[in-house]
Amino acid sequence: MTTPIPPARGHLPKGTSREKAIAHSRVAKNVETAKALYTRFGDDANPELVARLTDEDYRTAARTAGVNPPTSEESRTQVRLLLSVLVSLSQPDFPLLERAAAVRKALTRGGPRDDGSETGLVGIVAILRDPGTQR
Repeated sequence: MTTPIPPARGHLPKGTSREKAIAHSRVAKNVETAKALYTRFGDDANPELVARLTDEDYRTAARTAGVNPPTSEESRTQVRLLLSVLVSLSQPDFPLLERAAAVRKALTRGGPRDDGSETGLVGIVAILRDPGTQR
């Protein structure tokens, strides 16, 4: 059973800036898209596949997840980053240093924004805490 990140409306405190709410919703959508891609490709998922994702892959995964597909390069990059972490953590023969590098890259990607959002960190924590992403 998966537990999606709740949408910004009703989850973030009243008075939260519009920019922060949009960033939160983007992360929620991208996490769901990454999880759908991970589920779709299963054992065939690998770093090379992640690098070759097409617009059709994103659209199909988003449709499966019940969210809008990522339309910006920033969102597609975030989906690839999240998927890379899932792939690297799920492959026992993947070198430990490469796993750590994938997680570190995802956690530090872009760093904190002016509005206080942590897109990489929020997405990774949501995925790692979600038992639905375990194979």
